[in-house]
Amino acid sequence: MASKSSYYSDNELSTWDRVKKAFANDWEQTKADFGSDEARDMDQDVDDTVKQAAGSDDAFENREQAFRFGYTANQRYSKDYPEWNDELDMRLKKEYEGDYAADSRYIRHSYQYKPKG
Repeated sequence: MASKSSYYSDNELSTWDRVKKAFANDWEQTKADFGSDEARDMDQDVDDTVKQAAGSDDAFENREQAFRFGYTANQRYSKDYPEWNDELDMRLKKEYEGDYAADSRYIRHSYQYKPKG
């Protein structure tokens, strides 16, 4: 959390922490959009940044479980499933301990994620 001072209320600091994360994600996406080899493509646009800043249910923190699951699934299954397909989708749907229908696009994104560099 941001440093405490008498100028900021706890609520303002909490809000800033959420907005700061949204700005950081947006900055990473902007750098990726302009061709930076070091920046992560976060598959997001301005709407995503606004949702994150507003504390939307669609913020990264609320999808982290899905991203982690997809990335881990890739580590486990990429030899058998180098590309996303219906068989893999059904397997992951059975293994996922959350709302697969709501999270499947995030799971798929992180399964297919290829780090740059």
